[in-house]
Amino acid sequence: MWKIAELVMLVFLGIGAVWDIRTKQVPAGYLLAGTVGSVMYQAFTGNQLWYLWVLGIATGGVFLILSKCTGEGIGYGDSWMILNLGIFLGVWKLLCVLGMAFLCSSVAAGAGLMAKKWNRKTRVPFFPFLTIGYMGAMLW
Repeated sequence: MWKIAELVMLVFLGIGAVWDIRTKQVPAGYLLAGTVGSVMYQAFTGNQLWYLWVLGIATGGVFLILSKCTGEGIGYGDSWMILNLGIFLGVWKLLCVLGMAFLCSSVAAGAGLMAKKWNRKTRVPFFPFLTIGYMGAMLW
């Protein structure tokens, strides 16, 4: 069951990444479906101890607050997806996903800056990096 759920989440992230790249936003209904799916998954499987996914929700909540405080430096959609991943994965795997996502995005930003394709104000979609981080965490 877990492997199927992992693949479903990967496809969900991949679709969200394409949306984010093309339109620079992910629809709220899509993200809500991810929240409902993640909660249902935890309710039916009990795959995570309750406090691990509650801490995952808290981590997503911190990112939502950061989105508000930074004027969407990290977009609301990205933060909402982090919350969804926190429910689905629990806090420890979520932190692995985020670590890999931020590492990959910083490497991409450095490359874009050095190549003079981007500047400090360039807004880069973060969903693709969440997808890459998720794939890395699932392989780990």
